[in-house]
Amino acid sequence: MFNKPSFISSLLLTLALTNSFPGPAFATPAPLIPPTVFESRSSGAGISIPIRKRSGLANSSGVFDVDKARVDVIMTVNKHRRNMMNYLSTQGSLPAGYELEPLLTLPVNLVETLTGPNIIERQTVPLTDENNGELWDGQISIGSNDQKFIIDFDTGSSDLWVPSINCTASTCSSKHKYDPSASSSSEEQDGSFNIQYGDGSTVSGSIYTDGVTIAGISVTGQHFAAVTNLSNSVAQTSFDGILGMGYSTLSNLGAPTFFETAVKQGVVASPEFSFFLSANGSELYLGGTNSQLYTGDIEFHDVNTSPGYWKISGGSVGVPSNASVVSGIDTVVDSGTTLIYGPPNDVKNLWAAVPGAAAYDAEPGFYTYPCNQTLGVSFSWGGKNWSIPDEHMSTGFADGSGQKCVGAIIGQNIFGSSSPTWLVGDTFMKGVYSVFNLGNNQLGFAQLA
Repeated sequence: MFNKPSFISSLLLTLALTNSFPGPAFATPAPLIPPTVFESRSSGAGISIPIRKRSGLANSSGVFDVDKARVDVIMTVNKHRRNMMNYLSTQGSLPAGYELEPLLTLPVNLVETLTGPNIIERQTVPLTDENNGELWDGQISIGSNDQKFIIDFDTGSSDLWVPSINCTASTCSSKHKYDPSASSSSEEQDGSFNIQYGDGSTVSGSIYTDGVTIAGISVTGQHFAAVTNLSNSVAQTSFDGILGMGYSTLSNLGAPTFFETAVKQGVVASPEFSFFLSANGSELYLGGTNSQLYTGDIEFHDVNTSPGYWKISGGSVGVPSNASVVSGIDTVVDSGTTLIYGPPNDVKNLWAAVPGAAAYDAEPGFYTYPCNQTLGVSFSWGGKNWSIPDEHMSTGFADGSGQKCVGAIIGQNIFGSSSPTWLVGDTFMKGVYSVFNLGNNQLGFAQLA
């Protein structure tokens, strides 16, 4: 997904080979049980690669950019609409309460901002997180000849795709491109890959299998798409493609994700990966956790893997005066999303509990609050209250006065008007250590060190 004014700087991957853990489950809802607490564990052998974060929703003066925000919302809604379409295709029906939201389209003036001279130049040094960074990306290689790509690591989707050598459009001009003829292990597969974007463009292309390597962790026969058409909205980013880390039931390719393949082939020491998002030294750790980055125990919750997300149930969100302003929510945790989205009425009630907060007139679903106001917004799933640091809650000043800030929790239906599901991006993730356990289908949080 394309957003995060937002929203890793090193990726740690384990090298030990084992096949002793159980394979992942895919679409069976897990029963709700109290959170499970695990003792801190020591780091396993790992390899670090830099992953970068990009610019935010504020302009150079720190003022909230409404146009960027509109693009962000549209791309987020359409990303998860595509996920639901993929799930419907593979499973035959959507889970109760889930609906296909209408495809949102960008206004003409915003389409124009995504073309021509506005395409962002590729950057050659790691970036720091500025004003709620945008997407977390790092390097992978594909094929027997190690073709290099800059990839966005996204727990909210489930496909790997990169540009193809056959993409000659201007939207691919700044991208690294996959050449199947240069890799002796490349095999073209039946079918095609296609994603529609809200600017009227598409990402589409052929499907291949080939070896994929991240920091020395290699899998064979990984399904991915080499696209010959690239969306203008993606062309302006500094990454080449996306590596989805959700469950494969969301896959457009209908194939296991990279991490599922790594687990099956036994090339990671544990069926677990973890995120540490920070202004400096951020990392994704594949094959366990890095105990140097968190303190205390990890509070685990069972994942309801239907419809294929890292989703936990029985949550609540509140403020210090009322820790459960909204309760009984489901929560999808998505590293490919910058902001936090909730059902409009829920979000309205939450902001009503913040003194001085008000609807932001320039864009429905957004709210402003006094910049000097202590917020203390927190989520809980029956255990600890996990607070979002106030500095992560602002997407920029509402105007040049610097008195009002625009909040990072947005009222927007992502999964259907009757779904209680919230979409939680790195606005929340930057305040915790997040652990995704594929073997046990559990999602955990720990206090940052």
